[in-house]
Amino acid sequence: MQTQLVPDTISHDDFKTYRTCYDLDKKKLPDKLEGLSELRYTDIPEAVAQRKKDGEAFLEKTEVQSLVGWKLKIGTYRPSLAKLVASNSVEEVRKTTSAAFSLMTVDPNPAKAISTLSKLKGIGPATASLLLSCYDPISIPFFSDELFRWLHWRTDVSGNNKKRKSKGVEDDGNANRKIGYTAKEYASIFEKTTSLRGRLSKEAKEPVTAVDIEKAAYMISKSAQEDKSNGNDDTDKTVETKALYPPSPKRRKKKS
Repeated sequence: MQTQLVPDTISHDDFKTYRTCYDLDKKKLPDKLEGLSELRYTDIPEAVAQRKKDGEAFLEKTEVQSLVGWKLKIGTYRPSLAKLVASNSVEEVRKTTSAAFSLMTVDPNPAKAISTLSKLKGIGPATASLLLSCYDPISIPFFSDELFRWLHWRTDVSGNNKKRKSKGVEDDGNANRKIGYTAKEYASIFEKTTSLRGRLSKEAKEPVTAVDIEKAAYMISKSAQEDKSNGNDDTDKTVETKALYPPSPKRRKKKS
């Protein structure tokens, strides 16, 4: 019996498989995107960690621009966003990111830090979460489309879709539904990521980070999208793909 890949039931072994696939897939990246990924996952988090040891954690304007550049490369490209971010001064970026990171030392819930970072031009909750993830990659998830949709997936034991609400976020299992990129949606992401980290870490007896979950969610989503683009119908799909791509509303109506 195959294990469903929805967050509530995924095993650590399956999770680790998709998490590892991310690093293997990364080798296929174009040189420019590979460089941005290195900045996002390694160079910038290490620089922030060193500044924290030195007494004050913050981000430089060039680092924020690189992070936004990475975000635009992997998601929807919006040139106006990059221009808005570039309009912030070096001092504004340092002061605001320092204030947000300081809040995290007082309250591990990122809501106030997200609000503080959102005062920068061009920075909304999703981009703010990316900046915070560089400060605390262990517990702070980046608000990616793939992570949001995966964390809010729900299926019953027969693989049929269930429609629920969690803190005002509708869980309708629709891989193409619109995302508002709101603070409320991010609060739900943070809560679900924290819960999943706890379960998987306990099962594996080793730490599972928010970045690990972000990467696994990306690969699970990509795998399901590839299956769908290849024209596989419901009868050919695995349990995992059925969980990620339930029947269309019209087909569900016929079955009900």
